[in-house]
Amino acid sequence: MAGPTKTLGWEAFASVADEFFGSLKRSELAWARQAWEVLGRAGLTAAAGEPDRHLVAVRFMALARLYAEFGRHAWGRGAPPRLSDWAYYLELDALRLGQLLGPAEPLPGASGDDLVEAGLALLVERERPALHRALIEAAGSASRLFAAMWRTAEPADLPEDRRESDESILNDLSFEKIDAFEYVSRGFVARVTPPKLGTPMRPEAAAEPERAPGAKRARLNPDAVLAALEQLR
Repeated sequence: MAGPTKTLGWEAFASVADEFFGSLKRSELAWARQAWEVLGRAGLTAAAGEPDRHLVAVRFMALARLYAEFGRHAWGRGAPPRLSDWAYYLELDALRLGQLLGPAEPLPGASGDDLVEAGLALLVERERPALHRALIEAAGSASRLFAAMWRTAEPADLPEDRRESDESILNDLSFEKIDAFEYVSRGFVARVTPPKLGTPMRPEAAAEPERAPGAKRARLNPDAVLAALEQLR
């Protein structure tokens, strides 16, 4: 029987946050905590029993996973740990996870430990749309959410007046920024084919020679970001 509903706030996951978000003593945890509070206001962190606790824990893993994927697009960071390793830290039970999946959910080719990993991956995928909607609504736009996530590379103790502004982040473009922005704007889903270096930013722009991955393009206004992404699809 389900007990009274309670919110699993940041404190419920604070002990594993460093492990999940790979904190480098920068701004990752501050962003993650703010994002989790946004999900709480959207009703996505409430639990009335063990099944609900497992679902909320999956959402915490989903938040950590999407941030790790953002880091790969933005800064070339390595792959995140296995979801089953995270499940161990959160004391999640395979039977409860199976209940969340449902009896008819196929997991072809998976067995043993891989079955748990495959099940967790599917559960995390299910939560992406809800997390994306809540975070976009709170930020106001994909551009603002992207800028907030991009700023997590800054030191946590950097004075506010020295932090990079949204306008600066959105105007000073690079291939990595375009890739990371598209990941955010598409619902935390990576493009199937990465953009080719030298792809014109706009239809009228002439093709450019290949650049090193860290090379920056000319400054553009924020609206040009969306136009650029349309040309890269």
